[in-house]
Amino acid sequence: MSETMLRRTFLSTPLLAQPRAARKKILLRTGWQMRNIGDVAFTPAMLGALQRFIPEADVTCWASNIDEPCRAMIRRDFPNAKFIDGGATAPGKPTPPHILEAFRDTDLFLYNSGMVINYGLHGTHDMERTINSVTPLHLAANAGKPYGTWAQTFDVLNPPANIVLRQILSGAKFLFTRESISVGILKDAGVAGPHIAFAPDIAFQFKQRNDAVAAEYLLSEGLEPGKFLIAMIHYAVLDRPGVRERGPEYVQKMREVLIRWARETRLPILIAPEDDREIELGKQQLIDPMPDDVKPLLKLRKTFWLPDEALSVFLSSRTMFNMEPHGNIMALANGLPCLHCFEWAFGKKAEMFRDIGIGEWAFHLASATPQQMGNALLAVHRDYAAAQRKREAAMKTVERLTAAGFGVIRKSMGL
Repeated sequence: MSETMLRRTFLSTPLLAQPRAARKKILLRTGWQMRNIGDVAFTPAMLGALQRFIPEADVTCWASNIDEPCRAMIRRDFPNAKFIDGGATAPGKPTPPHILEAFRDTDLFLYNSGMVINYGLHGTHDMERTINSVTPLHLAANAGKPYGTWAQTFDVLNPPANIVLRQILSGAKFLFTRESISVGILKDAGVAGPHIAFAPDIAFQFKQRNDAVAAEYLLSEGLEPGKFLIAMIHYAVLDRPGVRERGPEYVQKMREVLIRWARETRLPILIAPEDDREIELGKQQLIDPMPDDVKPLLKLRKTFWLPDEALSVFLSSRTMFNMEPHGNIMALANGLPCLHCFEWAFGKKAEMFRDIGIGEWAFHLASATPQQMGNALLAVHRDYAAAQRKREAAMKTVERLTAAGFGVIRKSMGL
């Protein structure tokens, strides 16, 4: 055979197929509750982030509490989303076999954003709940798999939890907290892992919208896009230890800000829920006590919603002034400048506003005056371009920190 024929034969013979690298697998613990749109948003937000930053991985969502309407919303944009259910343990029973199998098959165990691992939170001391929350970390360690948290708030680790949790948390490849205060709480508890740092709440990555349903709702309420304010009360403002003593004062401050908005702008206010307990509370505390000249400008969202519709409504508003944080987080990330008022007893989440560079849009209700909060709210309304520049700078910080954090996760998986 001539050299020319040899060359032709070689070039016409298909190369042996090279084995494709097996796709990595991530087991995601997620879906804490259905009554709060922030918690609901965590799962699709993390799926979107993992798709962006770790496209080589397939994700299994180990759902604590995700109902079928929520799963349908998730599958609309993530049709291949896979779910498994069931607890890690039950009193007197072994870990379910399908959970153990998920740990054997995974390359990484990841706790989604939230405030799951705490002890002594809000004055309660439930060691069984705390142990159950860290059992997945032990399952990962026993299976020899890397594990870590993304943007968890470690609010309180009172004794003896600090001793019980120290070793397993120190064994994490990464512990990302959703505000800088939690970094100090971990270190004070003696936790010393290879990577402990602040990372933005995963709700900043939530992108799902339902514009058609939102538009229908706004039309039914007579609300024009860009010409109304959204306000949210916090469900715990009157009954949580550490805040209930001053709760009526805090609610009065919020009402005064809303009264000023209504009288100076003559634009309506939608009282909306982040948590389903806030619908009736909003009516009782933010609408019913209002003066007669303001009441005609107040609207109440009477039914609860999924976060995709909520986000579409948020983005149709002029701005928001909320005791709850996650509506603001979702809105900020998608284009809306907005403000937060808080009490530390709601959790340490408010610190993340300072961590990303917009601390002047977060007001501690114990010290902020209605005049200060009203001035800031009306400044956003009156100089929207300046507010947008501030929001955009903060979101660049969010994106930089998020990309860096997922880079650490990639390295922990050998990518």
